[in-house]
Formats: sequence, structure tokens, C-alpha cells
Amino acid sequence: GWCPMLAFPPLVERAWDRLRPDPAGLVLGSVFFVLALTPSLIPRDILFQGVACGLCAATGYLVGVWLSWNWRTWVSKVVQILWEASGRSLPSWVPRWRRRVEFTLSVIVVLGLNAILLQAVHWQQQVASLTGYRAYTPAQYLLVFPVGFSIWMALVMVGRGFLRLEAWLKRHLPQRLPLPVRSVSSWIIVLVLVFTLVNQAIPGIIIRGAESAFSVRNSADPPSTPRPTAAERSGSPDSLVAWESLGAYGKRFVGRGLNAQGLEKVTSRPASEPIRVYAGLESAGSDQARAALVVEELKRTGAASRSAILIAPTTGTGWVDPVAALSLEVLYDGDTAIAAAQYSYLPSGVQFIADTDRARASGKALVTAVVAWWKTLPEGDRPRLLLYGESMGVLAGEAAFDSLADVLDSVDGVLWAGPPNSSRLWQDLVTRRDPGTGEVDPTYSAGLTVRFAQDQEDMEAFAGDTTWGDQRILYIQHASDPVVWWSPRLIRQTPDWLREQPGKDRSPTMRWMPYITFFQVSADLPRAMNVPAGHGHRYGAEILDGLALVSHDSSFPSASPRPARSWSAPWPLSLPMTEPGAGQRLPQSVTAPPPPRMMP
Repeated sequence: GWCPMLAFPPLVERAWDRLRPDPAGLVLGSVFFVLALTPSLIPRDILFQGVACGLCAATGYLVGVWLSWNWRTWVSKVVQILWEASGRSLPSWVPRWRRRVEFTLSVIVVLGLNAILLQAVHWQQQVASLTGYRAYTPAQYLLVFPVGFSIWMALVMVGRGFLRLEAWLKRHLPQRLPLPVRSVSSWIIVLVLVFTLVNQAIPGIIIRGAESAFSVRNSADPPSTPRPTAAERSGSPDSLVAWESLGAYGKRFVGRGLNAQGLEKVTSRPASEPIRVYAGLESAGSDQARAALVVEELKRTGAASRSAILIAPTTGTGWVDPVAALSLEVLYDGDTAIAAAQYSYLPSGVQFIADTDRARASGKALVTAVVAWWKTLPEGDRPRLLLYGESMGVLAGEAAFDSLADVLDSVDGVLWAGPPNSSRLWQDLVTRRDPGTGEVDPTYSAGLTVRFAQDQEDMEAFAGDTTWGDQRILYIQHASDPVVWWSPRLIRQTPDWLREQPGKDRSPTMRWMPYITFFQVSADLPRAMNVPAGHGHRYGAEILDGLALVSHDSSFPSASPRPARSWSAPWPLSLPMTEPGAGQRLPQSVTAPPPPRMMP
């Protein structure tokens, strides 16, 4: 018999039979849920921690269901045959006891996950302390459970829907076909449907929705950004580029920033009016046409007579980092020109899903056009040509070159911050790093040309190093930046950066786990900018340090009649907290080791 107190009402029993979870899936799903709570690159808020837990739990559940299917299809039959061959029969399983065992297991899983959450908060507090981020209390962190569990169960329901679709197809395919043919055909149809949804339909919906939203934003005038009147700015009355065609972020770039008088207040030195040229998506009909327009703007504004020209391929929206632009202008007292062109109005994350080749094509056109014009200038009297990129701007900038030698033949200095893991040149350099050096902090060819820095301290160590040549390439890559370390290979392969000693702001307790680490770092991506400067994907004041380092040119005084600047300005430099008329925060005090000599 069985205890009546353990009986469920018939309605509850029927509902449970319809919705009950797979026991093996429930156990493995809960294990994956817990593993998703382990430390990752940056501290996650409740929502994204719940997303990571839900995705990981659903993956574990799928594995458990697959194991259960194999047990029912193959193993249990073999066990039954062997058992009956011994002259005994297997005990029958009472359905109501199965319900009670499954219900009890479900309760244990729910209570156990909440108990573990109270302990897991310490892992997130550890990561938060490394990045200077606020930490959640245990009571707040319990909210991860309803978020993660809801996503888990929603994905289970979606999976069951596909299983029901497979069963329906198998029943409704032509009955004259043998059952194995109908079964295989139905599975092929379902798998093709899933593949189409995941790889095309869902990304397509996201992209179309983003295009509708951000195309409107791109055409809007940003607040507190008047049309520039200085001839040195694109969009001004003297410009070849119409103000209306620049897009929202192009207008921000040319309409904000410091003029000569503002720079003089910052540096206490005489300054020139800085040049900023830009072509928006509507300024010309193709990447090549926009690049040609940028070159014409450089010619019109007299950029050939400046000390330095910076090519700044934009991120997806057409954004140029205001810290990078202001840093270069402060370093050179405004005797600069910055060139940029827009290729999309989608945010970098959406553009990365949509089409990275679009960024590469635009960057290649811009860099190639500016370099070709620059090489027509007298060799002894050219401005110093620099290249800067951040995130998608790295992909755009490196697309103009086939190799490291090609970079060195084209520009004088390169600063790339937060390179995506898919960056081809970065991957090549890191893969061929010097033996004994790590992926997070590699050394390439003894640092003669290319160097990698994790933070400002690393860059300070490079200052005054005479072994670094006059042509310099510097990568800044935080150990906690998910943009740098995210890759589909995380699903099945342990990366070198997780085999090595942890970087400066990565938790030493982070471990690689198949599938789980991929979902963890994927959940870190949307949060990459929501951490204090100097961590994650926020490079802030480190850009000034990097530009100062790659601008170093000790050979210049003997190669040109222009006098070299003596770096007598006090350091650190103080920069304004905001651009005129803008809400973009800039570093209040940034430190950059001054090169011994620099072009004026």
C-alpha cells in the first residue's frame, strides 16, 4: 500500500503528468545552474546573472533528456533482457510513486538552488572587488533564482514544442513511407527549422528592429550640439560635407570638443584650432565615396601642415571616442587633424551580429584613402600619421592591412583598445607571441614594434624604453574585457588565457567549463561598459597614455625643419569633466608619461 497523506488530487496528478520535468534533466540542469554562478570576467547584475543561469540550466536539462532517452531506448531494454534471462522479473514502477519522487526532487532542486545562491554571492563580491564595482547583498542576489528559473522553464517549454512538432510531422507524413524514414524526415525538418530560427530569423528580427529604432536616432540632432562655425570642422559653412548628412554621432564629433581657447586653458600653452573631419552615411553613397570626401576635407582644412593626423575608424553607430579625440588634441596643442567616417547607425553589438564585414570594408576604404593621400606629401615634411580604433574600430582599422609589415609601411603609430577576439591581426600576433609569455600579457618579437598593456601601470613601464622603435603599435586589453576574450571556441575549447595565471583584474577562481563559460562570457558582453574605468571594456583615461606612447618619434628633429616640442608641461594633465555642451564624461585627471620629443 501507500500512504494516503502523500496522495495528490486527480487534477494535480494529471497536470503533473503533463508538465513534469525529466528527472535526469532536472538534476543536470540544476548542476549547470549552480556552475553558472561561478566567477566570470566582470560582476553581473541580477538580470544577466539570471540569463546566464537560465541558459546554462537549459543546456544541462537538454543533456539530461538526451541521457534519459538513451536509457529508455537502448540501456533499459538490455537490462531487462539480462534480468529476465536470470529468471527474475523487474519490479513494476508505481506511477503515483514516480510522481511523488519527481515532485520531491523538484522541491529539493528549488530549495537547494536558493541555498546555494546565498553562498554564490561571495563569488560575485570577489569579482566586484577586483573591478571596483558595487556588490549585491545575499538577500538581493536571491532574485537571480526567479529570473534564471523562469528562463530555464521557458526554454524547456520551447524544446517540448519542437518535440511535439516532430511527433506531429511523423504522424502526418505520408503513411506509405516506412516509420524510420518518417522519423528521420521529421527530425531533419525540425533541425532545419531550429537552425534557421537561431542563425537567420531571430538575428534578422533583432537587426530589423534595431535598424528601425536607430535610423530615427541617427537623423536626430543631438542636444546642446550647435553646428560648428570654424572652417576646421566638417559640417561648418565652409565644409564640403552638409551638416544634415553627418548623423547624430558625427554631429557630436564635429560639434563638440575643445577649441583653441579651451585647449589653452587646459595646457597653459598656445594652441591651434584642431581639425575634425567626418563623413556620415548620408554624406556619400559608398564607403569609397565617403573616404574620398574625408580626404577632400583634409585637404580643404590644411591638415597637411599639422603635426599629426589621426585616422579613427568608428564603432557601429559612427561614434568616435571623445576621450581619444581630446587626448590627441591636448598632446599636440590642437595642431592635429582627426579623420573619421560612418558605416552604420547600429550599435556595435548589433552590428557585430549583423555584419562585421561592413565595418572592415569601411575601415579599409578610409585608411587606404588617407594613407594614399598622405604618401603624396613631401616625405621630409609629412604630419605624423596615427591610427586609432576601439572595439569594432579595431576590426575596421586592421582591415586595410594584410600583415604587420603592411601596417608599418603605412602609418607611424597605432593604438588599438579592446580588440574583439575575431581581430585577425591581433589573433596572428598573439598566436605567434614569444615563448613563455601569456595570451593576456603577450610579448611579440621582444617588443621591438608591437606591445600589449593590461592597464596604465604597464604603459608607465614602457615610457622611456629605448628598445621600442619609432614606429609603435600598442594594444590595450583588460584581462576582464569580455569583448577581447569572447569567442565561440569557448563552447568546446579551453583558451590559453584561462590556463595561465589570471590577468590583473580577473578572478583567480574562474575556471573553464564547456558551454558554461561560453554562456557566462556571453552574458558579460552586454555589461562590458557598466564597470568603472580601467576594467571591462572601459578604457577611458588609458587612451591618453596610449596615444602619448605611440606618438613618440625621437628621429623627427633631424628629419624635418619643424622644431620638436620640449615636454615641459606639468603632468598629470587635467582635462575637463565634460565637453562643451555635452554630457559625455571625460577623465578629470589623467596621467601619461611624456615622450622625450614629439612633433609640435
